[in-house]
Amino acid sequence: MPFHNIVDTSRNGKTGVRREWGDWCNVDGAAFGRLPAASDEAYVDAFVWAKAGGDSDGTSDTSAVRYNSYCGKVDAFKPMPEAGVWSAAYFEMMLRSSTL
Repeated sequence: MPFHNIVDTSRNGKTGVRREWGDWCNVDGAAFGRLPAASDEAYVDAFVWAKAGGDSDGTSDTSAVRYNSYCGKVDAFKPMPEAGVWSAAYFEMMLRSSTL
């Protein structure tokens, strides 16, 4: 049975910006990827931007109750607010990093 997928390209427009593969929080240097669109590629139904570019993955404030150590890593953009809160600075950084 063939599987079909949607692919989130909202932050994959630039490679090599993470220090380690598993670093995921507000990656500094991230860029917008392929524009959302239907796909005619095998097993890919669509490319989407599932997360808004300026939406924080988590806070870089080490004293915050919801602090996650991944958000304090060297390759995480700082300062950042709590998860889900808009950061104009992060959005602007992503725009500068993007080639769209």
